Amino acid sequence: MLIVPRFGFAFRARPTVFASTHRVLATVLVAAALLAPGASRAQTSADSTVTLTWTAPGDDGNSGTATYYDLRYRTVSIAGTDTASWWGAATRVTGMPAPHAPGSADSVQVRGLTPLTTYYFIIRTADEVPNWSGYSNLAVHMTTGSSDVTPPAAITDVTVTGSTGTTISIRWTAPGDDGTTGTATSYDVRYSASAITSANWGSASQASGEPVPAAAGTQQSFTVTGLAPGRTYSIAIRATDNAGNVSGLSNVPSGNTLDTVAPAPVRDLSLDPDSGIPDPLVLRAEYEVASDGR
Repeated sequence: MLIVPRFGFAFRARPTVFASTHRVLATVLVAAALLAPGASRAQTSADSTVTLTWTAPGDDGNSGTATYYDLRYRTVSIAGTDTASWWGAATRVTGMPAPHAPGSADSVQVRGLTPLTTYYFIIRTADEVPNWSGYSNLAVHMTTGSSDVTPPAAITDVTVTGSTGTTISIRWTAPGDDGTTGTATSYDVRYSASAITSANWGSASQASGEPVPAAAGTQQSFTVTGLAPGRTYSIAIRATDNAGNVSGLSNVPSGNTLDTVAPAPVRDLSLDPDSGIPDPLVLRAEYEVASDGR
Protein backbone atom coordinates (compact mmCIF):
# COMPACT_ATOMS: atom_id res chain seq x y z
CA MET A 1 0.00 0.00 0.00
CA LEU A 2 1.36 3.40 -0.98
CA ILE A 3 0.36 6.59 0.79
CA VAL A 4 1.31 9.81 -0.98
CA PRO A 5 1.05 12.96 1.19
CA ARG A 6 -0.52 15.74 -0.80
CA PHE A 7 -2.85 18.19 0.88
CA GLY A 8 -4.22 18.58 4.37
CA PHE A 9 -7.79 19.20 5.44
CA ALA A 10 -8.98 22.82 5.32
CA PHE A 11 -11.75 24.43 7.39
CA ARG A 12 -14.46 27.08 7.57
CA ALA A 13 -13.39 30.26 9.36
CA ARG A 14 -16.05 31.92 11.47
CA PRO A 15 -17.07 35.40 10.25
CA THR A 16 -15.59 38.18 12.33
CA VAL A 17 -15.66 41.97 12.28
CA PHE A 18 -11.88 42.00 12.53
CA ALA A 19 -10.52 41.13 9.12
CA SER A 20 -6.97 40.91 10.41
CA THR A 21 -8.02 38.39 13.08
CA HIS A 22 -9.76 36.36 10.38
CA ARG A 23 -6.58 36.25 8.28
CA VAL A 24 -4.37 35.27 11.21
CA LEU A 25 -6.74 32.50 12.29
CA ALA A 26 -6.89 31.19 8.75
CA THR A 27 -3.13 31.16 8.41
CA VAL A 28 -2.60 29.32 11.68
CA LEU A 29 -5.22 26.64 11.00
CA VAL A 30 -4.18 26.04 7.41
CA ALA A 31 -0.57 25.70 8.49
CA ALA A 32 -1.56 23.18 11.15
CA ALA A 33 -3.54 21.18 8.57
CA LEU A 34 -0.65 21.11 6.14
CA LEU A 35 1.91 20.14 8.74
CA ALA A 36 -0.21 17.37 10.28
CA PRO A 37 -2.82 16.24 7.72
CA GLY A 38 -5.38 13.57 8.58
CA ALA A 39 -3.96 10.67 6.58
CA SER A 40 -6.11 8.26 4.56
CA ARG A 41 -4.95 4.72 3.99
CA ALA A 42 -6.26 1.82 1.96
CA GLN A 43 -6.20 -1.82 2.97
CA THR A 44 -7.60 -4.99 1.47
CA SER A 45 -10.91 -6.26 2.84
CA ALA A 46 -11.74 -8.81 0.18
CA ASP A 47 -11.33 -9.35 -3.52
CA SER A 48 -12.58 -6.29 -5.42
CA THR A 49 -13.20 -4.45 -2.14
CA VAL A 50 -11.05 -1.81 -0.44
CA THR A 51 -11.46 -0.48 3.11
CA LEU A 52 -10.34 3.11 3.61
CA THR A 53 -9.75 4.61 7.05
CA TRP A 54 -8.90 8.18 8.06
CA THR A 55 -8.85 10.53 11.03
CA ALA A 56 -11.90 12.79 11.21
CA PRO A 57 -11.21 16.53 10.96
CA GLY A 58 -13.48 19.12 12.58
CA ASP A 59 -16.23 21.45 11.50
CA ASP A 60 -13.98 24.51 11.89
CA GLY A 61 -10.50 23.25 11.21
CA ASN A 62 -10.02 20.64 13.91
CA SER A 63 -12.85 21.88 16.18
CA GLY A 64 -16.46 20.70 16.19
CA THR A 65 -17.93 17.94 14.06
CA ALA A 66 -18.11 18.16 10.28
CA THR A 67 -21.24 17.30 8.28
CA TYR A 68 -20.33 15.46 5.09
CA TYR A 69 -17.62 13.38 3.44
CA ASP A 70 -17.03 13.15 -0.29
CA LEU A 71 -14.74 10.27 -1.30
CA ARG A 72 -13.79 9.76 -4.93
CA TYR A 73 -11.57 7.40 -6.87
CA ARG A 74 -10.05 6.82 -10.30
CA THR A 75 -7.76 4.29 -11.92
CA VAL A 76 -5.33 7.03 -13.03
CA SER A 77 -3.21 9.24 -10.84
CA ILE A 78 -3.17 13.04 -10.73
CA ALA A 79 -1.43 14.72 -13.65
CA GLY A 80 1.08 17.08 -12.13
CA THR A 81 -0.68 19.35 -9.64
CA ASP A 82 -4.07 19.44 -11.40
CA THR A 83 -6.04 17.83 -8.58
CA ALA A 84 -9.23 19.72 -9.49
CA SER A 85 -9.45 18.12 -12.93
CA TRP A 86 -8.76 14.68 -11.47
CA TRP A 87 -11.47 15.25 -8.85
CA GLY A 88 -14.04 16.37 -11.41
CA ALA A 89 -13.58 13.18 -13.44
CA ALA A 90 -13.43 10.81 -10.45
CA THR A 91 -16.17 8.38 -9.37
CA ARG A 92 -17.98 9.41 -6.21
CA VAL A 93 -18.49 6.79 -3.50
CA THR A 94 -22.07 6.55 -2.22
CA GLY A 95 -23.14 5.57 1.28
CA MET A 96 -20.44 7.54 3.06
CA PRO A 97 -20.65 7.62 6.88
CA ALA A 98 -21.35 10.84 8.76
CA PRO A 99 -18.21 12.40 10.23
CA HIS A 100 -17.45 11.70 13.88
CA ALA A 101 -15.81 14.01 16.38
CA PRO A 102 -12.35 15.32 15.43
CA GLY A 103 -9.63 12.77 15.99
CA SER A 104 -11.98 9.79 15.61
CA ALA A 105 -11.20 6.99 13.17
CA ASP A 106 -13.72 6.92 10.32
CA SER A 107 -13.83 4.29 7.59
CA VAL A 108 -15.78 3.01 4.60
CA GLN A 109 -15.69 -0.04 2.33
CA VAL A 110 -15.61 0.63 -1.41
CA ARG A 111 -17.09 -2.37 -3.20
CA GLY A 112 -17.49 -3.50 -6.77
CA LEU A 113 -13.94 -2.66 -7.86
CA THR A 114 -12.16 -4.51 -10.63
CA PRO A 115 -9.67 -7.14 -9.40
CA LEU A 116 -5.95 -6.61 -10.00
CA THR A 117 -6.43 -2.90 -10.70
CA THR A 118 -4.72 0.12 -9.13
CA TYR A 119 -7.09 2.70 -7.64
CA TYR A 120 -6.41 6.23 -6.39
CA PHE A 121 -8.57 7.77 -3.64
CA ILE A 122 -9.05 11.32 -2.31
CA ILE A 123 -11.52 12.52 0.31
CA ARG A 124 -12.91 15.97 1.16
CA THR A 125 -14.95 17.13 4.13
CA ALA A 126 -17.73 19.71 4.35
CA ASP A 127 -19.57 21.50 7.14
CA GLU A 128 -23.25 22.43 7.24
CA VAL A 129 -22.90 25.55 5.01
CA PRO A 130 -21.28 23.71 3.14
CA ASN A 131 -17.68 24.90 3.27
CA TRP A 132 -15.47 22.26 1.69
CA SER A 133 -12.02 21.27 2.89
CA GLY A 134 -9.04 20.95 0.65
CA TYR A 135 -8.12 17.65 -0.90
CA SER A 136 -6.74 14.91 1.34
CA ASN A 137 -3.58 13.01 0.65
CA LEU A 138 -3.78 10.48 -2.19
CA ALA A 139 -4.27 6.85 -1.11
CA VAL A 140 -3.21 4.28 -3.71
CA HIS A 141 -4.08 0.60 -3.68
CA MET A 142 -4.11 -2.38 -6.06
CA THR A 143 -7.07 -4.69 -5.58
CA THR A 144 -6.50 -8.39 -5.15
CA GLY A 145 -8.41 -11.21 -6.79
CA SER A 146 -8.38 -12.55 -10.28
CA SER A 147 -9.30 -11.22 -13.67
CA ASP A 148 -10.81 -14.62 -14.48
CA VAL A 149 -14.58 -14.17 -14.53
CA THR A 150 -15.44 -17.09 -16.84
CA PRO A 151 -16.87 -20.14 -15.02
CA PRO A 152 -16.57 -23.73 -16.17
CA ALA A 153 -19.23 -24.82 -18.63
CA ALA A 154 -22.29 -26.52 -17.18
CA ILE A 155 -22.06 -30.31 -17.47
CA THR A 156 -24.80 -31.62 -19.75
CA ASP A 157 -24.27 -35.39 -19.93
CA VAL A 158 -24.42 -36.77 -16.40
CA THR A 159 -25.57 -40.39 -16.78
CA VAL A 160 -26.45 -43.06 -14.23
CA THR A 161 -24.38 -46.15 -15.00
CA GLY A 162 -25.28 -48.54 -12.18
CA SER A 163 -26.49 -48.94 -8.63
CA THR A 164 -26.50 -51.18 -5.59
CA GLY A 165 -28.65 -51.11 -2.52
CA THR A 166 -26.78 -48.10 -1.13
CA THR A 167 -24.92 -46.55 -4.08
CA ILE A 168 -25.53 -44.98 -7.49
CA SER A 169 -22.71 -44.61 -10.03
CA ILE A 170 -22.61 -41.76 -12.54
CA ARG A 171 -20.48 -40.68 -15.50
CA TRP A 172 -19.98 -37.31 -17.23
CA THR A 173 -17.65 -35.35 -19.51
CA ALA A 174 -15.30 -32.95 -17.71
CA PRO A 175 -15.85 -29.25 -18.47
CA GLY A 176 -13.00 -26.74 -18.62
CA ASP A 177 -11.71 -23.96 -16.40
CA ASP A 178 -13.06 -21.29 -18.75
CA GLY A 179 -16.11 -22.75 -20.40
CA THR A 180 -14.84 -25.88 -22.17
CA THR A 181 -11.17 -24.87 -22.15
CA GLY A 182 -8.57 -25.89 -19.58
CA THR A 183 -9.17 -27.85 -16.39
CA ALA A 184 -11.60 -27.00 -13.59
CA THR A 185 -10.53 -27.12 -9.95
CA SER A 186 -13.24 -29.04 -8.09
CA TYR A 187 -16.63 -30.74 -8.37
CA ASP A 188 -19.64 -30.48 -6.11
CA VAL A 189 -21.89 -33.54 -6.50
CA ARG A 190 -25.25 -33.46 -4.73
CA TYR A 191 -28.22 -35.79 -4.46
CA SER A 192 -31.80 -35.59 -3.25
CA ALA A 193 -34.96 -37.67 -3.05
CA SER A 194 -36.70 -34.84 -4.94
CA ALA A 195 -35.78 -33.14 -8.22
CA ILE A 196 -32.75 -30.83 -7.86
CA THR A 197 -33.02 -27.29 -9.25
CA SER A 198 -30.93 -24.14 -8.96
CA ALA A 199 -33.41 -22.91 -6.36
CA ASN A 200 -33.10 -25.90 -4.01
CA TRP A 201 -29.47 -26.77 -4.74
CA GLY A 202 -28.40 -25.58 -1.30
CA SER A 203 -30.71 -28.03 0.47
CA ALA A 204 -29.57 -31.10 -1.51
CA SER A 205 -27.20 -33.52 0.24
CA GLN A 206 -23.55 -33.10 -0.69
CA ALA A 207 -21.59 -36.19 -1.65
CA SER A 208 -18.05 -36.70 -0.41
CA GLY A 209 -14.92 -37.88 -2.14
CA GLU A 210 -15.61 -36.37 -5.56
CA PRO A 211 -12.74 -36.84 -8.05
CA VAL A 212 -10.41 -34.02 -9.05
CA PRO A 213 -11.49 -32.62 -12.42
CA ALA A 214 -9.62 -33.90 -15.45
CA ALA A 215 -8.85 -31.94 -18.61
CA ALA A 216 -11.86 -30.71 -20.55
CA GLY A 217 -13.47 -33.47 -22.62
CA THR A 218 -12.29 -36.33 -20.41
CA GLN A 219 -14.83 -38.95 -19.29
CA GLN A 220 -15.06 -39.11 -15.49
CA SER A 221 -17.06 -41.24 -13.09
CA PHE A 222 -18.06 -41.25 -9.45
CA THR A 223 -20.12 -43.36 -7.06
CA VAL A 224 -22.48 -41.69 -4.61
CA THR A 225 -22.56 -43.73 -1.41
CA GLY A 226 -24.58 -43.86 1.79
CA LEU A 227 -27.98 -44.05 0.08
CA ALA A 228 -31.07 -45.90 1.30
CA PRO A 229 -32.14 -49.09 -0.52
CA GLY A 230 -35.14 -49.06 -2.83
CA ARG A 231 -35.21 -45.28 -3.29
CA THR A 232 -35.14 -42.91 -6.26
CA TYR A 233 -32.53 -40.14 -6.17
CA SER A 234 -31.81 -37.09 -8.34
CA ILE A 235 -28.13 -36.30 -8.86
CA ALA A 236 -26.49 -33.09 -10.14
CA ILE A 237 -23.01 -31.57 -10.43
CA ARG A 238 -21.43 -28.14 -10.43
CA ALA A 239 -17.78 -27.40 -11.24
CA THR A 240 -15.62 -24.60 -9.81
CA ASP A 241 -12.45 -23.06 -11.24
CA ASN A 242 -9.39 -21.70 -9.42
CA ALA A 243 -10.86 -18.19 -9.31
CA GLY A 244 -13.98 -19.40 -7.50
CA ASN A 245 -16.25 -19.14 -10.54
CA VAL A 246 -19.00 -21.77 -10.32
CA SER A 247 -20.62 -23.43 -13.31
CA GLY A 248 -24.31 -23.62 -13.92
CA LEU A 249 -26.30 -26.64 -12.76
CA SER A 250 -25.74 -29.82 -14.75
CA ASN A 251 -28.51 -31.94 -16.18
CA VAL A 252 -30.26 -33.84 -13.38
CA PRO A 253 -30.67 -37.59 -13.99
CA SER A 254 -32.36 -39.87 -11.50
CA GLY A 255 -31.40 -43.37 -10.43
CA ASN A 256 -32.83 -46.11 -8.23
CA THR A 257 -30.99 -47.98 -5.53
CA LEU A 258 -31.73 -51.70 -5.50
CA ASP A 259 -34.30 -53.13 -3.12
CA THR A 260 -32.02 -55.47 -1.18
CA VAL A 261 -33.99 -55.62 2.06
CA ALA A 262 -35.93 -58.91 2.50
CA PRO A 263 -39.16 -59.11 4.51
CA ALA A 264 -38.69 -59.63 8.22
CA PRO A 265 -39.22 -63.24 9.44
CA VAL A 266 -42.49 -64.12 11.17
CA ARG A 267 -41.93 -64.35 14.92
CA ASP A 268 -45.45 -65.03 16.24
CA LEU A 269 -46.73 -68.09 14.31
CA SER A 270 -49.49 -69.90 16.31
CA LEU A 271 -52.71 -71.95 15.90
CA ASP A 272 -56.06 -70.26 15.72
CA PRO A 273 -57.93 -71.41 18.89
CA ASP A 274 -61.28 -71.20 17.10
CA SER A 275 -60.32 -73.73 14.47
CA GLY A 276 -60.23 -76.68 16.99
CA ILE A 277 -57.67 -79.46 17.25
CA PRO A 278 -58.55 -82.81 15.50
CA ASP A 279 -58.54 -85.93 17.78
CA PRO A 280 -55.86 -88.36 16.57
CA LEU A 281 -58.11 -91.39 17.52
CA VAL A 282 -60.97 -90.04 15.39
CA LEU A 283 -58.66 -89.50 12.46
CA ARG A 284 -57.39 -93.11 12.82
CA ALA A 285 -60.91 -94.55 13.04
CA GLU A 286 -61.97 -92.65 9.93
CA TYR A 287 -58.95 -94.00 8.17
CA GLU A 288 -59.70 -97.58 9.15
CA VAL A 289 -63.37 -97.32 8.08
CA ALA A 290 -62.28 -95.98 4.77
CA SER A 291 -59.78 -98.80 4.37
CA ASP A 292 -62.45 -101.50 5.11
CA GLY A 293 -64.73 -100.12 2.54
CA ARG A 294 -62.41 -100.53 -0.42
